[in-house]
Amino acid sequence: MSNDSLEIDLCDLINADDTLAIRTADENFPYYIMKSTTGVVQLRKSHVDKWGSGFSSGDQVIHGYYYEQVGNDFLHQRLVKNIKATVPTKSVIYICSEMAATDTL
Repeated sequence: MSNDSLEIDLCDLINADDTLAIRTADENFPYYIMKSTTGVVQLRKSHVDKWGSGFSSGDQVIHGYYYEQVGNDFLHQRLVKNIKATVPTKSVIYICSEMAATDTL
């Protein structure tokens, strides 16, 4: 069996309530942590999320909430529940299946 037959698109594995690592363009933070509230969604119309990120009709995205660092400890994160985020599926770099998506990490 070839390795090609074993390839799975990471986005096919994303579900609501997953904890995801999202690639960023921020040089101080190579990734953000996000709790998904949907699986992959294809947008029917253009969309700008509450963080100011814009998307076009037809884009494949995931909706959810970011975690933010609490104090100086990068390992202590709190869910930002009042600002919903939208991210492109291509920015997902890891599904943290061993981490429950709770209010704090």
